[in-house]
Amino acid sequence: MRVDRCNNIGDFRAMARRRLPGPIFHYIDGAADDEVTYRRNTEAYERCDLVPNVLAGVESIDMSVTVMGQKIDMPLFCAPTALQRLFHHDGERAVAKAAEKFGTMFGISSLGTISIEEIGSTISTPKLFQLYFHKDRGLTNSMIERCIAANFDVLALTVDTITGGNRERDLRTGFTSPPRLTLKSFVSFAMHPRWAANYFMHEKFELPQLKDYVKEGSNISVSVGDYFSTMLDQSMSWQDAANVRKKWGKRFCLKGIMSVADAKRAVDIGATGIMVSKSRRASARRVEEPI
Repeated sequence: MRVDRCNNIGDFRAMARRRLPGPIFHYIDGAADDEVTYRRNTEAYERCDLVPNVLAGVESIDMSVTVMGQKIDMPLFCAPTALQRLFHHDGERAVAKAAEKFGTMFGISSLGTISIEEIGSTISTPKLFQLYFHKDRGLTNSMIERCIAANFDVLALTVDTITGGNRERDLRTGFTSPPRLTLKSFVSFAMHPRWAANYFMHEKFELPQLKDYVKEGSNISVSVGDYFSTMLDQSMSWQDAANVRKKWGKRFCLKGIMSVADAKRAVDIGATGIMVSKSRRASARRVEEPI
């Protein structure tokens, strides 16, 4: 199947399953524990009905909205996703170009595989950076400062991933970043020669935001759960979030709010947006909505 013959999410999922080694496909496709909330959230979307008003005139349609101060051409944007060059060798470069083509915002993860500077210099569409608050405050501050220098528009501080979720699929498949070469993974790579050729023949896989501070994820294979549990600062507080907002100084949101009380507190510390989250890493799909 080719991309231009994919008609829905199920087609894309089936194509990804055929093209990707098992551990990488299941990292994208999976969630934590028994994936109960994953299924419930999918079912909740299926229960939603769209009820249009007819005879409203659709010759000229304007879908543009303003999200966190950024005017975008559609009410959707490309959320930050980690480790994209594991899925395809173009990674964030391709997604950023697609966001620019369709006039929407592009988000890059702290665990992104393309640098803040490259994204900042190559696309003109609004840019969001998703920040993980690390124990190494020098690393956290470095990412903020690099985003300021690269003229990013929005900073999103993740607050619902203080520890890694119990992703049982990853435990079964042995998924790590970068992929650890074992007999099982070697067989999976060999069965997907196009993926393997692209992964091994293109530039070395690394996490540019992190590599000067930590080797895990770039040069030392580690599971995503172990990375979160060992590298992120479990003592992060509201005062820390307020300090990040002050250092950043532009549009700022908290990514992972799940209660009304916390939404109100986000406003109190100066957040200009929130992302309401039931994280897949905590056995759920994510739903994102600006204030």
